[in-house]
Amino acid sequence: MTAPRAKGRRSWPLRGVLARSLREERRGLLGWSVGVATYCVVMLSVYPSIHDNKAFAKIFEAYPEVFRKLFNLTDFTTGPGYLGAEIFSVIAPMLLALFAILWGSDLAAGEEDRGTIDLLLANPVSRRRVLLEKWAALALGTLGLGAVLEGVLGLLGPLFSLSVGWAGLTAAVLGSTAFALACATLALAVGAASGSRGLARGVATAFAVASYLLSALAPLVSAFRRVSWLSLWEQALGHQPLTTGLRPTNLSVLLVVVVVLVAVALWGYDRRDLAT
Repeated sequence: MTAPRAKGRRSWPLRGVLARSLREERRGLLGWSVGVATYCVVMLSVYPSIHDNKAFAKIFEAYPEVFRKLFNLTDFTTGPGYLGAEIFSVIAPMLLALFAILWGSDLAAGEEDRGTIDLLLANPVSRRRVLLEKWAALALGTLGLGAVLEGVLGLLGPLFSLSVGWAGLTAAVLGSTAFALACATLALAVGAASGSRGLARGVATAFAVASYLLSALAPLVSAFRRVSWLSLWEQALGHQPLTTGLRPTNLSVLLVVVVVLVAVALWGYDRRDLAT
């Protein structure tokens, strides 16, 4: 009886942490997926009343230039313009980021708050491997929510006379997902180094908002324009991906940031005395 159980425990770390993390978050992921899908359907259902509406186009032209630049608004009456304004200007990327930050902040610090970290690390598995598998689950979950966003917009959009093409839509979703994953990995790094879930969420959320504001205000403030490249939001979505498509260079910047933050998280988690 003892030998088979030991053998099972030796194989547990290989897929156990990843599977466990995904299993624990499956209800949350489902709920967020339903919420994102519902929001997209509501926004899509409004588009037929705006499409080719000349009166609405005149109202849009009357908006102050500052307002249009701040919220990255173009022509509401076109598919890319409408999705850019109502979905990808703020709401969808921030929803993805919020979901990922809440999950990322819980990966390391959450186990300590719940008092389960000692049970997890009692298995023959290193801290680094635990954290890497937890981050892999976070990445898969964030990509999954991004896939829901793209699937709903891409498949249901034509039913509401809205079509932007899969290339532009994929570029916008990938940019939003990469931004969300970068913010979540920052939350993971802060939580791994401090053991505080609240601090991790606060720092990552403030970073996400600051990154958006730097990108949004850059066209209006010359001082911000010179440093707008520092904004991960600018790297992800500042080049109008719905119309210009995917830019591998910008995406590579985000991926490099993620890799660096993962390394910082591993370093901090490995050196800190964990609360058990």
